[in-house]
Amino acid sequence: MLNIEDIIEIRKATKRTGYEIVFPNNQIIWLVKRRTIVAILLLIKHEYCSEADLAGANSRLQDLKKSVDKKINPVWIQDRYGDANKPFSELWTEEGFSCIYAEKIQGNRQYVLKKADHMQLFNENAKPFRKQLALEEKSQILLKQNGKCNICGAVLREKVLPHTFSKDRVRMEFDHRKPIDRGGGSSLENYQALCHYCNKSKRQMCFVCGLENCSPKCALVNPEVQNIVQSTMENVCDRITKRN
Repeated sequence: MLNIEDIIEIRKATKRTGYEIVFPNNQIIWLVKRRTIVAILLLIKHEYCSEADLAGANSRLQDLKKSVDKKINPVWIQDRYGDANKPFSELWTEEGFSCIYAEKIQGNRQYVLKKADHMQLFNENAKPFRKQLALEEKSQILLKQNGKCNICGAVLREKVLPHTFSKDRVRMEFDHRKPIDRGGGSSLENYQALCHYCNKSKRQMCFVCGLENCSPKCALVNPEVQNIVQSTMENVCDRITKRN
């Protein structure tokens, strides 16, 4: 069983991309994304966590910062996280930790890392490869979508001022139609531009989807021609306003 207090340092990896959490005897947990550091630390410490832990709804985040003080660059842990689900969900979609899972308790999503599985964190899992889009490729996608979110039709902006009305509806993000962990690739055809709100909503639906591979009949994969979200069989034609 691992203890947060035993951590020697949390550092940038020197011989590979990403970050390393170093325990005694040179045992290292390797992470690619910086925001997943806080999620893995909370799970090691508490075993059961939820979005509330990163949203600032309790003292867990502040207590964690004190526990790793002087062992980590302080800017690597924020005071709160706006999209508090992402650091947890990326532990298996981005980092490949299959020992971490989620369950629903009274409608809330809870993330679990059993203490008996701590040693699995040292396995250097294959990280899904994600191609970074070039500016020209982003421009091609936006041109094809007329600069609009491919689901709700909001006009997307690259720069959003802090007090923009409904800013999550216009903040631009590039999404894999078929997520990589569900069989999707990084070809240009598998990308779509979405607003932050629709992208977050899509991730939540993909999370509860029981299909091993994404269906091309899913409205979240092909909102241009489909109406049904395959994970719930819900008809969302009233929310796919991009076609109008």
